[in-house]
Amino acid sequence: MSVPVLYCNRESGHSYKIALALRLMAVPFEQRAVDLNLPREQRGEDFRAASLFGEVPVLVDEDGLAVCQSNVILDYIARRYGKLDGRTPAQRTRVREWLAWEANRLAMSFPHLRFSRCFAPADAALEAWWTQRMRADFDRLDGELRARPFVAGEAPTIADVSCCGYLFWTDQAGVDLAPWPALVAWLERIRALPGWLAPYDLLAASPPIRSDARA
Repeated sequence: MSVPVLYCNRESGHSYKIALALRLMAVPFEQRAVDLNLPREQRGEDFRAASLFGEVPVLVDEDGLAVCQSNVILDYIARRYGKLDGRTPAQRTRVREWLAWEANRLAMSFPHLRFSRCFAPADAALEAWWTQRMRADFDRLDGELRARPFVAGEAPTIADVSCCGYLFWTDQAGVDLAPWPALVAWLERIRALPGWLAPYDLLAASPPIRSDARA
C-alpha cells in the first residue's frame, strides 16, 4: 500500500477531521466513500474488514494497520508523521486533553443538532437539550480562544482539527456564531492555514444521507 486509505463519508465531520489533518500535514491519501444508508452488515467487505465498529472514519495506513475513531486516528497520525502536535510532553498532553473533551462534549452536542435539522428530525426536547449543551460547549471553547490563537497554544494542532470538524456546517443547523467572536476568529485562522479546504471541497462524493441512515 503506497498511501493511507481513508474510509469516509461526505457528511461526516469525523471523516472531515481526518481528511483535513492529512491535508494540513501534506500527507497524500486515498479516499473511499462509504454509503451510510446501508446497514453496517451490507457495507463493503473491505470496509467491514477494516472497521472495528462498522463506522466511519477508518484510516488504513501504509503498512496496513487499520485505525478507527476519529480522535484516535488524529493522535495516531500526529505521532506517525510528527506534525500538528505539541512540541513538549506537556503540550502533547494538553492536546490530548482537548481530544477527550471534544469527544465527550462538542461531539455530543452540535453534530446531533445538525443531523436532526438536516437529515432525521428528532423531537423538540432532544433538540433543546443538544442546543443547551452546544451553547455551553461554544462558551467554553470561545473562552479558551480569547487567550490564545489556537486551542492548545500558539500553533495549530490536532486539537484544533478535532474541535473544528463540524463547525464549518453551523449554517446547516441554523446556528449563528455571532455570540462567540473568538470562535469565529479561530475558524478564520483555520481557513487561512495552507492546504485548508471546506468539507464538501475536500471529501469524496457519497450517496446523500436518507432519514433512516444509521451512521
